[in-house]
Amino acid sequence: MNIRDIKTKAKSILINRNNIIFVFIFISVTTTIVNYISQTLGVMIPFLSLLISIIMLPFSHGNIVTALKAVNEQGDEITVEHEGLAGLKRFRELFFTYFLQTAFLMVLMLLVCLVLFFIARLTIDESAFNNLGLLFSQAGVYTSDVTAYLEDPAFMQAATSLGGIVILGIIVMAVVAVMYSLIFALTPYVLEKNRIYGVKAMSQSARLMKGHKGTLFVLYLSYLGWYILSIVITSVVQAFLPIPLIIDVLMAALIVYLFSAEMQTSVAVLFEEINLENNV
Repeated sequence: MNIRDIKTKAKSILINRNNIIFVFIFISVTTTIVNYISQTLGVMIPFLSLLISIIMLPFSHGNIVTALKAVNEQGDEITVEHEGLAGLKRFRELFFTYFLQTAFLMVLMLLVCLVLFFIARLTIDESAFNNLGLLFSQAGVYTSDVTAYLEDPAFMQAATSLGGIVILGIIVMAVVAVMYSLIFALTPYVLEKNRIYGVKAMSQSARLMKGHKGTLFVLYLSYLGWYILSIVITSVVQAFLPIPLIIDVLMAALIVYLFSAEMQTSVAVLFEEINLENNV
């Protein structure tokens, strides 16, 4: 199936299926509220925000269950009580796979950062590199010292080189993150459909995505315009209603209504097509 066929099928599945849309909205809004509370409390209690984020990893699995049931003509059975809370009810079953997938990405990002750090140390003069650290610690405090650094040609060359490495690092990390997300995008679908967990689920996703990463990337990209529109609408509303939590909740619900429900259903359609193709 091409992108148009996938999206057309997803739209037809969601027509007059308010219960499905409501479950998607429930999961998105609940996640938004929990994240807002964790960030607020995290200011007072260090690491609390990170801890809550880790605990909430499987909560979005309800989207996977909902999308797969909708695609497999079980839309009438979908409710908040069952599919909407699937991530919490099946926490022990789901957590390890979601945590593993996230942890591998974090380790990968850390390795990229380490490589970039060593590149910086090899390409920038050691004294100038050390002065960069002093600049960051003294900026805004010892103005005369900062000015002296800025007037040092060797230091400015080091800063320019470091700036180039930082830009390169951002690009590399973005590419790595996108490729990682595409390769393992079907992990939760494999988990739900075949009850395969952990590394095996990730390996299965990587196998299924061979030759289909471009399709999924274009599918995601096709919703970019809707995402930009939702940001514009939210910005307009924010001008009249400057309350962060309410804006975040409205944004979460709006994104689901405009495109996210269809996008997640489209990915489920793609998964079922790939899965069928590999089982023939």
